[in-house]
Amino acid sequence: MTGPSASAASYYIPPEAAERLRLREQAARYAADHRLVPPLVMAELDEHTARLLAEVSCDARAREYVYVLLNNAAWRPVVEAVPFERRTLLLPPCLRAADCPASFDKLGLLCDRCGRCDIGALSDEAEDLGYTVLVIEGSSIAADLVLHGTIDAVIGVGCMDALSRAFPHMVAAAVPGLAIPLVRDGCRATAVDTQWVREAVRAVAPPADGARGNGYSPLDLAALRSAVAAWFDTDALRGLLELGGTEMEELALHSLAGPGKRWRPFLCAAVYSALRDGGGAAPDAVRRVAVALECIHKASLIYDDIQDDDAQRYGAPTVHREHGVPVALTVSLLLLGLGYRMIADAPLPAGVRTEMLHLATAGHGRLCLGQGRELLWMRNRRPLSADEVTDIFAGKTAPSFEVVLRLGAMCTGADDAVHRILGAYSRALGVAYQVRDDLDDFTAGGDADDVLAQRPSIVMALAYEAADARERAVLREAWTSAGGNAAAAAARRVVKKRDVLAAAQRTLTEHTNAALAALAPLRHARLKTVLCRIVGQVFETGPTT
Repeated sequence: MTGPSASAASYYIPPEAAERLRLREQAARYAADHRLVPPLVMAELDEHTARLLAEVSCDARAREYVYVLLNNAAWRPVVEAVPFERRTLLLPPCLRAADCPASFDKLGLLCDRCGRCDIGALSDEAEDLGYTVLVIEGSSIAADLVLHGTIDAVIGVGCMDALSRAFPHMVAAAVPGLAIPLVRDGCRATAVDTQWVREAVRAVAPPADGARGNGYSPLDLAALRSAVAAWFDTDALRGLLELGGTEMEELALHSLAGPGKRWRPFLCAAVYSALRDGGGAAPDAVRRVAVALECIHKASLIYDDIQDDDAQRYGAPTVHREHGVPVALTVSLLLLGLGYRMIADAPLPAGVRTEMLHLATAGHGRLCLGQGRELLWMRNRRPLSADEVTDIFAGKTAPSFEVVLRLGAMCTGADDAVHRILGAYSRALGVAYQVRDDLDDFTAGGDADDVLAQRPSIVMALAYEAADARERAVLREAWTSAGGNAAAAAARRVVKKRDVLAAAQRTLTEHTNAALAALAPLRHARLKTVLCRIVGQVFETGPTT
C-alpha cells in the first residue's frame, strides 16, 4: 500500500515495537479527527500521509509504512462492524519455520499445527472466532471473495513489498481490510507482531457506537446484478411496459429482452442501493427507472448498428439487417418513447420525475452532439490531437454514465454534493472507457479496428503527436483516405515504433485515476466503495455495451 514510486529497497519498518504502536495511534487519531472515509484512493493517501508526516516526528523512511497505517485507520470502523464469520485472515507462507512439515494445495499452505511457528496459533484463534483463514501469498483470492459476496472484510499479513503490489487490486475491489506488515522480511522464517495480529482479529465496534461505519454496510453486488437481470424476463417486461401485443411492440420487446450486460440498469440500482438506508429489493420506482435506461440504451444501439452497418449484435442479426432500416428506426424510436414514459410514470414525487426527465433528455442531447461531432468529422477527416479525441469521448460516452448514476441517486434524494461528484466521476470514467475500447480495438485488429474504420482514435492521435514528418504522412493517409489494409498496416508500424500503446495505457491510467480521485470528497463509505468497484469491474471486463 505504497506510492507508485516506492521500491522494495526503500521500505522501512520502525524496529522498535513502541515506535510502531505510537505511529498506529497517531494515524488512528488523525483519521478520526479528519473523518477519513474509505476506501482511500491513492490521491487521498498521498495528501493525508504528507499531512500526517508533517505533524508527527518520525523517521522519513517510514512514509510507506504510514500509508498502511492510515489506510487501516480509515477502514477499521468498517471492519469492526463486520461479523467474525464474514471476515478472512490472510497469512503469508513465509511465516513458517525453516523445518516446516506442512504441504500445499491450490489454496495455499495446509498447516500441521506443529507449533514451530506462529501460523498454527494465529489460525486457531481466528477460526475459533469464525474466521476463514488462508495461508497464501497475494490478494486476488481475497478480493474475489469480497466481490462475490463470500466475505465482507480481510485482515492480511505480508511484507511491505507484497502489500504494495496488492494495493491497486484492493483499491479496485474496494476491499475493507487491515494490513499488518511483517517486521522481518525474507522468504522463510519471517516475523510479525503477533500481538497486533491478535488485536486486529478480535477488533469489534463498541456496542453503542452506531456511527463508526461511516454509513457503511456491505452491499452484495453479485446478488444485485442477478436481481437486475431478472427484471428483463420477457413476461415481466411485457407487463411492466403495458404493451398491446402489436408486431412492432413485440419487436421492441424482443430487442429489450435480448442479450446484454445490463450495465446501465445495474449501475442505477447499485447507486440507489448504496445510498439507501437499509437492505431489501429495490422498489418499483427504481426498477422502472432502471428498465427505462435500458430502453433508451437499446434504442441507441439500433442507431449505432445502422450507422456502422453491423451485421450482428450479441451473435444475432441486427434489427436493420433482419427487418430493414425503416423498421429498425421505428423500433428504436418506440424504445425511446417507452423509456421516457416509464420515467414520467415512475411512482416518485412529481418534482423528482421532472428533474429526472430534464437530466435524461439533457444527457440524450449531449450524447447526440458528441456522436454527431464524430460523424461530421468522418465526412471531412483530418488528424486529431489527443485532447480533441478525449473531448469527443467525453461527449459521446460520459453523459451515459452520468445519467444512470445520477438517476439512481435521485431516487434517494441525494444532495447536490453527491451529484457534483457523480458528474466529475462520470466524465473521467467515460473517457477512460473509450480509451480502453481503442486499445482493445487496436490490439484485436481486423474489420473492427478504429484505424481501418477511420474513426477518432486515441492511439492514432498520440502516434501523430509523437511522429516525425514522414511518419505523420503515413498516419494521415491511414486516417483520412480510403487507404485500406495497406495504409492501416503502415500506421500500425508507426504506432509500434513510437511505443504509442504504452502512452495510451498511461492515458487510460490517468483517467481511471481521475475517476477515483473525484470520489475523495464523498462522505458516504458504501457509495464510495461501490463506485470504486465499478471502476475495477468496468476495466477488468470487455466492452460493456
